Amino acid sequence: MIRKKSAFRKSFTMAMSAVLVLPLTMGLAQASPAGASAVKSVTASAVSSEATRFLQMYKQLKDPASGYFSKEGIPYHSVETLISEAPDYGHLTTSEAYSYWMWLEVLYGHYTGDWSNLESAWDNMEKYIIPGKEAQPTMGNYNPNSPATYAAEYSQPDVYPARLTGQYAGGKDPLDSELKSTYGNNQTYLMHWLLDVDNWYGFGNLLNPSHTATYINTFQRGEQESVWETIPHPSQDNQKFGKPNQGFMSLFTKEDKNPAPQWRYTNATDADARAVQAMYWAKELGYDNEVYLNKAKKMGDYLRYGMYDKYFQKIGSAANGSPTSGSGKDASQYLMAWYTSWGGGLGQEGNWAWRIGASHAHQGYQNVVAAYALSDKDGGLVPKSPTAGQDWGTSLQRQLEFYTWLQSDEGAIAGGATNSWDGAYKAYPAGTSTFYNMAYVSAPVYHDPPSNNWFGMQTWPMERVAELYYILAKKGDTSSEQFKMAKQATEKWVKWSKDYAFVNERPMTDAQGYYLDAQGKRIQSSKNVKVATKKAQGEFWLPSNLEWSGQPDKWNGFAKYKGNSGLHVVTKNPVQDVGVLGSYVKALTFFAAATKAENGDFTELGKEAKGLSKSLLDAAWNYNDGVGIATKETREEYYRYFTKENYIPNGWSGKTGQGNTIPGKDTVPSDPSKGGNGTYSSYADIRPNIVKDPMWSYVKNKYENSWNKETKKWDNGVPEFTYHRFWSQVDMATAYAEYDRLINGGGTTEPTAPKAPKNLKATGGDAEVTLNWSKTFGAESYTLKRSTTSGGPYETVATVTDVTYKDTNVVNDTTYYYVVSATNSLGTSEDSQEVSITPTAAPVPATGDLVAMYRVGDTNAGDNHIRSSFRIVNKGEEAVDLQNVKLRYYYTIDGDKAQEFHCDYAQMGSGNVTAKFVKLDTPVAGADYYMEVSFGPGAGSLAPGQDTGEIQTRVNKSDWSNYNESDDFSYDPTKSSYTEWEKAPLYVNGKLVWGLQP
Repeated sequence: MIRKKSAFRKSFTMAMSAVLVLPLTMGLAQASPAGASAVKSVTASAVSSEATRFLQMYKQLKDPASGYFSKEGIPYHSVETLISEAPDYGHLTTSEAYSYWMWLEVLYGHYTGDWSNLESAWDNMEKYIIPGKEAQPTMGNYNPNSPATYAAEYSQPDVYPARLTGQYAGGKDPLDSELKSTYGNNQTYLMHWLLDVDNWYGFGNLLNPSHTATYINTFQRGEQESVWETIPHPSQDNQKFGKPNQGFMSLFTKEDKNPAPQWRYTNATDADARAVQAMYWAKELGYDNEVYLNKAKKMGDYLRYGMYDKYFQKIGSAANGSPTSGSGKDASQYLMAWYTSWGGGLGQEGNWAWRIGASHAHQGYQNVVAAYALSDKDGGLVPKSPTAGQDWGTSLQRQLEFYTWLQSDEGAIAGGATNSWDGAYKAYPAGTSTFYNMAYVSAPVYHDPPSNNWFGMQTWPMERVAELYYILAKKGDTSSEQFKMAKQATEKWVKWSKDYAFVNERPMTDAQGYYLDAQGKRIQSSKNVKVATKKAQGEFWLPSNLEWSGQPDKWNGFAKYKGNSGLHVVTKNPVQDVGVLGSYVKALTFFAAATKAENGDFTELGKEAKGLSKSLLDAAWNYNDGVGIATKETREEYYRYFTKENYIPNGWSGKTGQGNTIPGKDTVPSDPSKGGNGTYSSYADIRPNIVKDPMWSYVKNKYENSWNKETKKWDNGVPEFTYHRFWSQVDMATAYAEYDRLINGGGTTEPTAPKAPKNLKATGGDAEVTLNWSKTFGAESYTLKRSTTSGGPYETVATVTDVTYKDTNVVNDTTYYYVVSATNSLGTSEDSQEVSITPTAAPVPATGDLVAMYRVGDTNAGDNHIRSSFRIVNKGEEAVDLQNVKLRYYYTIDGDKAQEFHCDYAQMGSGNVTAKFVKLDTPVAGADYYMEVSFGPGAGSLAPGQDTGEIQTRVNKSDWSNYNESDDFSYDPTKSSYTEWEKAPLYVNGKLVWGLQP
């Protein structure tokens, strides 16, 4: 079984030129993309240019003509399709994109008072990119005392597959039991990082066949595997694709036998943390629907797995090359590692599951705002599990120390730390600096390109540190160590970064991208620099790349911190990166607002940050082309579409979802110096559909007419693209909104009467009706009304402050119609949509001489089998011919598919037990099907006082998809030993003789 996950890349741009686009006057239709919420009319007073521009960009993002969303309402990575960075196709999407979507809707709710789009976005996330219980069918078989089997990581893809050796025993998982206790199961509530939105790769969604969007994965083969060297594969691998009887798993890990069919997912910790961060701000800005706030808490509960070493090894124990299995939280780094992964088996032998963390922590993935929200009572999102709040409190302190430890002499933040040197728990090199016994690494996780050379990996996390500085200053916490660390790190970072940010002028560089001073000399490793510039009206420029040298001092706590005189950065390559610009502006904006919150007015540096933010936002608007803010990018690395560098070992051949066989015939031998024995294919060899892309001919012509294979340079121009990445556009839109909110004091709406409540539901009982509905923003009370005629007139039943009510003043077998309205001091909403319900008396079980006894066969209510055991007892005085007896088991099928019955054991002989499946004409509560068990002639008769002996049954769907037994009429997980069970009724000659029908 495959239990190894690897890292992935964040997108980065290498744009070295820009085109000036005149601003457009845009009046966009307020239409709704398929599956996405409509853009509602804005009643808020949007007086500033920043507020107006936020709302304008919101319309652009939601306009179907812009092309940001799929038919299922999922945000694409980019509008354009030919793109290769973290996702290798533009119409994939990431958990990152979803997390940005949350932030967009939070600020829209702030401006309009309408939070329904935020809830719809979370619903879509929960449906498509958070694997549900049907998509992780065997997680209940996970053994927390043996989380996964060890396999080493390697420096080159050519050395893979990595053998599952088990050389180091996994430590103990300390979270599983409390999560199961808290939520009733251990099905992980985190996003998988990569989704093939339109099923472009063709693998299909095995466990959610009604979804077009498909879980896939790419990076699996070590730190040197770039996006140009990955092999895309399905996350739900039943071996339909890939190598026969192996699927794709044998490309990544090696076993002594063929790998089993399996499902597996990888979470990107920064994305889920950003979703939690967004919900924190929603709460701060007035959102109060506990249903969705609790979902954020639950996500934060499971996100703690991102704090753990990959194989739960004790932190620091491998410094000498000999790790020790963790016995609990001694395996937690309390930092956000690069990922966490989980998976399990499919099919008849799929009764296993595994989980891993990650040993490498990157500074760009930390999120101090999420840690604050999940740990502090003022943060308001402390999860339900007993130790979660304490864990996140430790993490908040640890993350702030991490930034302090990694801050270079100039102010930039260096890479990170690892608990597993070279991914194989090797001994740390002599002299390596450490942080809580973890080793410093300048480029954690991946090296092509180095993971900390992109300036975006500075702006993302430091924006969050600036936010925390603001949060703590605003609540008056200006003396704690956490406040001091947040302020110090942000202030020093702003001083460094502002020297490389330019508006209305273009910085001067040499041919290698180094900034130049007035004398034409390279600027390297210095403070308070002055870059030479020339006038360039309307342009903006930020750094792209960083070069690192040295290392931080060993960490001994904030009180002993003296700076890092031996850790340096060289800043390079000015670009016009829109996404980085958005997060950079927000970092400056929160920093400026924090100085005012702390001191009563902006400091001098705060004024500089505020002014630079305003200028950058104004310049950026020049590049709005009607679809979003975008600049032209030069993509020098696009020659790699055509080079042969994707390794496939000798003897491996398999079919992809696009219909081709890889490696195919057009290959070259692999490089022996990289440790492999196989061939190299090209990007297009692996993904033949890429040649159908409308921009493929442009790139191909550029390559054939401009790329010099000898000099490795573009002689006649570099490929140029204008990309509209969803996350980049949201970063820009929210930058306008946050500037307006924090600096202009804008975005607050006039109080209004609440909107009509949603999701009114009714459940009938015996002379009672239970009603519940969703909490309505701004509501102070709810009025429930009832009628015996659809459409009214209605009479008032009750006025309540809660969102549930039990109406006991009803008569059985009468149909009632209900509506509910919401009220506050400014008025009352319209009525909700009407629901109807007919209360009925509880049915009386039939009684007779035959009795069914039941024992649950499987307490995992969410797996792909229904297992039940029965005995039939004759309490009468006459023998009963079992050929005339039927037993029924009522359940919901949860996705109508052909089903299979198995009698795993019967004392009377399994061949004497058969069953058929009957679909109910009208579904009822707890059932839309029943299994009817029958007995053959060989079963004989049942004498008085005797029973049939044990009968073990098992049911599965033909596609092995999951059931949800938790609401099934005949299912009772508490009956672990044989008990009379009236919900397994018995029939003789077709007549109900004992038990209860639903």
